[in-house]
Amino acid sequence: MADLTTTTSAVFIPEVWSAETLRAQEAALVVAPLVKRFDNLVKGRGDTVHIPEVSNLVANDKVDNTDVTLQSPTESEKSIAIDQWKEASFLVEDIVKVQSNYDLMAEYTNKAGYAIAQAIDSYLLDLYTTFTNPAVGTYGADMGDAEIVGAIQALDESNAPMEDRYMIVKPSQKAAIMLLDKFVRADYLGQYQNPTPVKRGPNNRYMWGEIYGVPVYYTTQVPVTAGTPTETHNVLFHKEALALALQLAPRTQGTYWAKSLGWLCTVDTIFGAAGLRGDHGIEIKS
Repeated sequence: MADLTTTTSAVFIPEVWSAETLRAQEAALVVAPLVKRFDNLVKGRGDTVHIPEVSNLVANDKVDNTDVTLQSPTESEKSIAIDQWKEASFLVEDIVKVQSNYDLMAEYTNKAGYAIAQAIDSYLLDLYTTFTNPAVGTYGADMGDAEIVGAIQALDESNAPMEDRYMIVKPSQKAAIMLLDKFVRADYLGQYQNPTPVKRGPNNRYMWGEIYGVPVYYTTQVPVTAGTPTETHNVLFHKEALALALQLAPRTQGTYWAKSLGWLCTVDTIFGAAGLRGDHGIEIKS
């Protein structure tokens, strides 16, 4: 029997393309707004930001009929080198622009902008190595209440203000915190009618909630060092632990490239970042 099958009738069966595209998933970018910023100082000029340090003075006993004790501390400085220039570029040839059913310039311009923002966030998170407090926790093991309390204590003993503290963790560690009963069970909190961090949900897209008054953010951008076990470098820090000077905010430039018969698009930025107060940050291992 001669049947008409999908194979013999393949020329009559169309392939359908969606009007929408499936964009690659993007990691949460949370760090840049949380750190000390010096953008205004470097707009359009300079390659280094110098930040003088001011020491504390001491209170001396005043002895009758003697002069006061003069203090003359020798001061140092912190500096931020504006030495990072990042770019993300692509070219759409005319034949693709003419024949494509999609606005590829718009699609990939958005992705180029994301690549630049991701580079800044990654650079900042890698500065956990500038923290001077001994890390808490154990690589390969989930963080728990003891690690969180220990990290907070380290910042307390460094006189870091309670305001403007932030914790940034891997999604796996957000899940580990959610399994701690004392943070999520109403009978532990004694507030049956009030929301717990889990019930409340995120305060914004990537802020899960607060633990001991510290906002907790999560992102896959948290640095990881491969090994046995894998080393995950979650952080707790005060705003002044890290500094960012964005000299050139991400800009988009497009031009027609006759040599390649296509439109060239570039998104770039110039910035510098550095550890500012090492004792105002701490790594939480997991």
